[in-house]
Amino acid sequence: MMVLFRKKKESHDSDRIVQLTIIHGNNDTGDIPGKIFNLRCGNNLIGRDSLCEIVLNSETVSRRHANLKVSYDKGKFTVVDLGSANGILIKPSTIIKNEKKPLKSGDEIQIGEILLKLLAIDQDETLRTMTVDVKDFIKEIEEENQKKRE
Repeated sequence: MMVLFRKKKESHDSDRIVQLTIIHGNNDTGDIPGKIFNLRCGNNLIGRDSLCEIVLNSETVSRRHANLKVSYDKGKFTVVDLGSANGILIKPSTIIKNEKKPLKSGDEIQIGEILLKLLAIDQDETLRTMTVDVKDFIKEIEEENQKKRE
């Protein structure tokens, strides 16, 4: 008889990539659809300012428009409006101004005219599958018990 064991793998920073992808942009300003920004743990400033981690060149984006915070386990995300003129639209219809809102992988946010999608991608399988012959497994346990008794 064979048994399948599935063990949930511990999550490490290197196992997960967090990205922000332009879904709808502005080709004239270089904010082209398909452009990907890799996010790091902590603060990720979004705006026109060249010091921002995510630079969007559209005039509809404030210099320091928003901050996208990524937790250190890369499992929680929060977007914060930094007092922008237009706020942030979280699809389908939530608008935030001077406040913060949790996000999840797959959410779309609009900053000015630029529509972005947040994605957290697991690089490795989250589950490892192992096939074990029950007879061999019992034999191993018996051998270990025998050694402990000696």
